[in-house]
Formats: sequence, structure tokens, C-alpha cells
Amino acid sequence: MGRPRGDTRERILAAAFETLRTRGYAGTSTRSVAATGGFNPALIFYYFGGLDDLLVAALAASSESRLARYREAVAAAASLEELLGLLRSIYEEDVSSGHIRVVTEMVAASVANDALAPRVVELMEPWLELAEEGVRKATEGLPLEGVVSPRELALAAVTFYLGANLMTRLVEERAEIASMLESARRVAPVLDALLRGAAP
Repeated sequence: MGRPRGDTRERILAAAFETLRTRGYAGTSTRSVAATGGFNPALIFYYFGGLDDLLVAALAASSESRLARYREAVAAAASLEELLGLLRSIYEEDVSSGHIRVVTEMVAASVANDALAPRVVELMEPWLELAEEGVRKATEGLPLEGVVSPRELALAAVTFYLGANLMTRLVEERAEIASMLESARRVAPVLDALLRGAAP
């Protein structure tokens, strides 16, 4: 008996993610993905239409599974310290899972690919919305509220994330980025107290 259609599709997505993680965008082809997953390259066209369609779908699948978990964590966070601790957790999980490599490869590829760029940007939008939700919670009742747009601060956070991704790819030693995120988490209660003390 053959594999169910859904199972085949998941195999292809997993193989695409793994190939992109290990070989990068430049080294990823329909043949290399098929070799990673042990299936006929024609299945990629049957299920996804083409290589870029598959890679976008693989990034979307990885992103969606993580978003579901982190939405709950952001909703449960009660302080700026917890939100910054969550940012560090996201970074560390992205490094260990390879998601950070896949994101970086797709963003880099989209710079030179006009058709790919809007699709990658579209996948960032749910993360912007999640970051905006976190910013609103962190700044509620503070002097920052109404002065700085939560959307702008969320965009700054996502921009930092992309920059951290790039640095992770350029520099083998990632301890400095993790240390910086941990320092931000430790400073958060002091910053929060200062801002609340300054509130009119």
C-alpha cells in the first residue's frame, strides 16, 4: 500500500526544509530535495508546482508551528522581563532547529528574486502582529504609550531578529548574541520601574 497523500506532502516539506538548512538556497534544487527525502523529483511539481513554491511552503510550515506556541507564551507573559526572556527562547530554538538558517537563506534569496520577495515578506506579517501584541502589553500604562507606535517597535524587534539571524550565519560563535538577549532580560525590570516611576 502506498503512502497517504498528506504523508507524502509532509515528507517533501521536511526534505525541503532539511536541504535548505544544510545546503542553503544556492545548493537547493528539486534533485537535491528529492535525494534528501528519497522520492522522485516529479512529486515536487505534482504537489507544489515548482521549487520556490515548495521552499516558501516549507518556511511557512515551520513558521506556523512555532507561531502557535509563541502566541500562547506572549499572551501569558506578564512583564517586559518575561517578554524579553521569550525573545531569547525564540532565538535559541531557531538556532537549534535550523529555522534561523532557513529564514536567512530565504530572505537573502528574496533580495535578488522579485517574485520571491513579497511572499517572504507576507510570511513575516504574522510575526509582526505577534511582536506588536507583545509591545502593547509591555508598554501599557507607560509614558511610551501613545508616543511610540507599537507597530514601529514591533518592526524594530523583527528587524533586530533578522539582523541577529544574519550575524548567526556570519559568526560561528553565537554566545555574544545570547548574552546580549540575557542582559536585556535582566535589565528589563529596572527599565520598567524607571518608566513607571516617570509616568505622570
